[in-house]
Amino acid sequence: MPDQTEPWTVRVIYILSADAEPWPEAKQRATECLEDLQWFFADQMKELHYEPKTFEIARDDDGSIVFYQIRSDLTSSEFRNTYWNNCKNTATNHRLRNLDYITIYFYEAYLITNGAVVDAGSSGKHKGKGGEAFLSSLHLKLARREWLGNSNGYGGEVFDWISSEAMRDDTLSWNDRGPTLGDVSGAGFGVIAHELAHCFDPPPQENGKRGPAGLLMGNGCRGMRGYFQPNLTNDRCKLRKEDAAVFDKSNFFAVRTLKPRSVSFP
Repeated sequence: MPDQTEPWTVRVIYILSADAEPWPEAKQRATECLEDLQWFFADQMKELHYEPKTFEIARDDDGSIVFYQIRSDLTSSEFRNTYWNNCKNTATNHRLRNLDYITIYFYEAYLITNGAVVDAGSSGKHKGKGGEAFLSSLHLKLARREWLGNSNGYGGEVFDWISSEAMRDDTLSWNDRGPTLGDVSGAGFGVIAHELAHCFDPPPQENGKRGPAGLLMGNGCRGMRGYFQPNLTNDRCKLRKEDAAVFDKSNFFAVRTLKPRSVSFP
């Protein structure tokens, strides 16, 4: 894998805490998520009367996304304490931190215990020429294309890539993510899109409210399911015009040739 690709692209670093096992699907799911979110931004830009611009994914010579899997010396409980700093420090120790890019860090360190999610954090910030988004791997594990059309609850189910515990009816619905598999999957996509969008330096705003006109940079990110499956929910997730105006001028945004729309869409 090359150390550098062209700038103005988005790459992924997957960080394992010292006591965590790697998730074999991480690279595949990151690829699927980012390819679907390319469409989201292009569609939203077009809806707001701009060219259908979106970000580019950094890829290797063989066409695979740039995806680094590295390990921290910290245990999961230590890593969760200040996950954003620990992501940056781990990347620096592996000589991978580069602020010319936008980097999405997925860190493997969350805990589900007694039916509750513990410290599955997320944050994002414009920095240098690019930016950094820091997300618990749980958000990526929930962002499953095949769940978006599923309106069933998940209580009593065991998803071994998430936890060996059976889920309670509300385990994956923390912070109002919704009660169904489709809802929590949409929230997974939405939270990743929200933190990624911070890296494009949108103007500040008050928290939006979840609802039919929910905003990506507010709590509307949790209603992302409605972008993919509008026939199944009244939730929506949209860019506001002020964000689109900034993204239109971003070096990271251009009209792209995208892969065909995936099974996420009806």
